[in-house]
Amino acid sequence: MMYRLLILVPVMFLSACVLTENTRKSALNLPALELQGGSSKSITVGILDERPYVVSGEKPATYIGQFQLSMGDPYDAFTSSKQPMAAEFTTKLPSLLTQKFPQVKTINLPTGTSKQMAVELLLESGDDKAVLITLKEWKSHTAIDTSLWFDAQLEVFNTEKQLLSYKRTQGHDTFGGAAIAGPITNAKRTLPHAFRQKMQALFSDTLVIASLSFDKAPPIAVRAVDDTSVPVVDLIEPQACTVELILYWKNAGMPDQEILSKCHSVK
Repeated sequence: MMYRLLILVPVMFLSACVLTENTRKSALNLPALELQGGSSKSITVGILDERPYVVSGEKPATYIGQFQLSMGDPYDAFTSSKQPMAAEFTTKLPSLLTQKFPQVKTINLPTGTSKQMAVELLLESGDDKAVLITLKEWKSHTAIDTSLWFDAQLEVFNTEKQLLSYKRTQGHDTFGGAAIAGPITNAKRTLPHAFRQKMQALFSDTLVIASLSFDKAPPIAVRAVDDTSVPVVDLIEPQACTVELILYWKNAGMPDQEILSKCHSVK
């Protein structure tokens, strides 16, 4: 029995080393997104970190979540590159999009940048389309399992800063495997692929891919005017609505005509 244990321990150690090395390699080589459309024209993409605890200064822009070992309290985890998390994510976008969008430009957006300024910075590249990805929440917690809380939205704008499409994904995912690989190794293995999964959900949206694939994609407001469906009109006077409110209604599935019946302008 002791002889078997002496053999088993080195084998388990070597297996762990191999797993760690494979994890490092696979995390750096994420497969491209599986998209149904594409364009040979250049697009500019940027990620804006709007996590409230980062914007307020409570946490630095390098904050990614927490690790918690079996015997101890959780401690904050940060990007290994010491670069802002949004900047690290931004560097991954060209390889994710390259199969369908071979000319992708990226711009790092400083934390605290307003949405209007972010769109202007993206359009300064001279491209016809600007893609703004906003992270309202993105943090992980790794202990026995790795959990991810996420809230990300994607918006496509034309050169006139008109909104062409919008998609939002949010939720809480849990990834197992830490008992075998170890918590830190498990996080390094799963979280990069979780990022790819969320980008797949955003970019594969029908309206998003259409707005990026066609040269003259109509803005949301124009599509609403051209809609021939019968609007559902509430007994209220139209008012000036914020962009955030309009996007909230869009994300909730409200028809464009109904939104137009509620809003006479955007403030």
